[in-house]
Amino acid sequence: MRRISTVLVLVLAVLFTGSVVQSQSVAKFVTKEEKIREEMITISRELGVTCAECHNVQNFRDDSKKNFKVSKEHMRLTQMLKDNGFDGKKGPMATCYMCHRGKLVPDYKEPVKAKAH
Repeated sequence: MRRISTVLVLVLAVLFTGSVVQSQSVAKFVTKEEKIREEMITISRELGVTCAECHNVQNFRDDSKKNFKVSKEHMRLTQMLKDNGFDGKKGPMATCYMCHRGKLVPDYKEPVKAKAH
């Protein structure tokens, strides 16, 4: 019953104002899956790839692809950086783009060690 009244309020808001006003009741309709999808779209743009690069598009939870496992590790690394100061509050925010710059494989290469004679 409460859901119907919330929808009714939204419909009336659209009719009288011509637009939907963002409120907490609207935010409740966003599911966990929708949030994950938004995050995945952001990540795919930051890496310059499509979903199929890491996922089996027939079963998105399938972890058999190597890039799926690598990306999970990188996501943990990014979260660790956010937890340790790269949260965007006083400095940069850790994201995939921070290293990848729109490429699946970052350009950074470690310097070659001097040869011992």
